[in-house]
Amino acid sequence: MNYVYGPVPSRRLGRSIGIDPLPAKTCNYQCVYCQLGKTTHFTNHRDNFYPVKDIISEMELAIKSNKDKFDYVTFVGSGEPTLYKDLKILILEAQKLTDKPTCVITNGSLFSNVDVIDALMISDVVLPSLDSGNEKDFRKINRPHPQIKYDSMVRGLIDFNARYEGYFWLEVMIMKGINDSLEKLVEIKEKIDLIKPQRIDINVPIRPPTEDWVEIPDEKAYDRIKEVFGNYSNINFPERGSFEHSEGDFESELLRIITRHPMRQEQIIQTFISSKLNEKEILKQLEELESKNVIMKRIYNNNIFWRKK
Repeated sequence: MNYVYGPVPSRRLGRSIGIDPLPAKTCNYQCVYCQLGKTTHFTNHRDNFYPVKDIISEMELAIKSNKDKFDYVTFVGSGEPTLYKDLKILILEAQKLTDKPTCVITNGSLFSNVDVIDALMISDVVLPSLDSGNEKDFRKINRPHPQIKYDSMVRGLIDFNARYEGYFWLEVMIMKGINDSLEKLVEIKEKIDLIKPQRIDINVPIRPPTEDWVEIPDEKAYDRIKEVFGNYSNINFPERGSFEHSEGDFESELLRIITRHPMRQEQIIQTFISSKLNEKEILKQLEELESKNVIMKRIYNNNIFWRKK
């Protein structure tokens, strides 16, 4: 499959079938903490990057073949999903195919766009993010497309959630020395109080970030986070469980996952080990793919991660 992957384990959504309607690294942000690496297709133009019918065909196959193995159908992946022009059609088709809830994980940048709002209103769950409390920090952390302005982005989140009837959970990525001071946290919380999400999900960069200078906050920061945010949901832990895959060759199946979701080496072994493929052979194939510049290895926070080159 080219546009659908999983089910994969999710820290917030149990097991999820992922729908990725974009070419790799297509986004209107260039976040310093992005787990996928640098944005290579930096755009704010909405388009149908792949045919709608092809994505729907794969959705249908994945949902039918994993009937009792997933909890959500999630629109996410290797970029910003709201850049896909006919996102609403994809959500509607997913809802016809299953009674499991649909979810869109978004950076929240396009909530001032009427067509994006129209699409997201029909999703059962919407998970945007907000990592800064002012324009300067927004530019430093998310490095957005020049057309995107901070105040307009925040106003879009406020107005959307005032009308939205589904579940609206807001994620905040906290990083050492960047937005973890008491002053920065209070600024973010002031904006969140205006947006009024049902839940605040606090995250830290547990996977290798794009920029090497991005770090996990120290222990004292968690006291400040608790002081400012109070009752929040902590999602700064690794997801648990194996990733579903078809019986294709190791390289194609691995790339189908890590193009959208970098994996710890232990996860790769757990996912692919079988009577036909032992741990030694898996490690050998990883090294071969690395030597061909197909994938890359990162050692981060005492873990070995693999992602697409």
